[in-house]
Amino acid sequence: MTESRTGRFSGGRIRIGLAEVRASFRAPEDEPISLAYFARPLANLMTPAFYNLGVTADQVILLRLLIGGFSLVLFAIGNYWVGFVGLVAFTLAYVLDCVDGNLSRLDDKGNYWGKFIDGFADDVVLFAAPFAIAIGLWEDGGGGAAMVIGGIASIIALLTGTARHRFSFVREWMIRRTGPLSDKDTARINYFERIRNWPVRLSMNLYCFAPWLILLPEGRWVYLGLTVAFGVSANLIWLATTVGQASAVLRRPRQAVHAGEPARKSDV
Repeated sequence: MTESRTGRFSGGRIRIGLAEVRASFRAPEDEPISLAYFARPLANLMTPAFYNLGVTADQVILLRLLIGGFSLVLFAIGNYWVGFVGLVAFTLAYVLDCVDGNLSRLDDKGNYWGKFIDGFADDVVLFAAPFAIAIGLWEDGGGGAAMVIGGIASIIALLTGTARHRFSFVREWMIRRTGPLSDKDTARINYFERIRNWPVRLSMNLYCFAPWLILLPEGRWVYLGLTVAFGVSANLIWLATTVGQASAVLRRPRQAVHAGEPARKSDV
């Protein structure tokens, strides 16, 4: 008699372990350190528990959004120990970003809603962190300069995210209406991706590790300084390469959605 490997709360899934999780994903060679050596190994350890309990990728994304949003509120309070709890929550949300990807691959039930809400969670949690920490510093007597610095860092990060999402949307819209990208288009995209490779890795590492600086004396100022010196510059390069990709690829002619009938010569 074969022993069943389905768990009581697994929703009919076959129980898995760490080996199955690792086998389901092949990491890119240029993956940021924060993902390759921190978040992903922890996520791989956590994934079997979520999977065997029947938790879906979409549920983990919503959980990540709640935990990440909670961490931003804690950052904004400005208390040292409350901020420490916020850091734990923020880091957990970062790790859960890898967990939902693991679940999606293992379950083979990824969907476009998950892709949408996943990107939204990234924008809310990661990009708003500098402003939330700046609010906490302001609450603690840091002055208006902290708010300005944090606000600028978050706005530029959000602009970069918005540009990336917009380019992705319009590119797919263009492909659907006018046909696939040419080899020349692909080469142009790859050119800009090579340029933005190190800014992307730098940004991801800063998002993960830099907030822990707030536990040091004057750490919130150190964090904001690093965010401006490195995070903002990296995001500006990322933004510029995204605009460069859009300018190089999205030049195909199109008919306006609300265009009327062309005027006849007799009507002119």
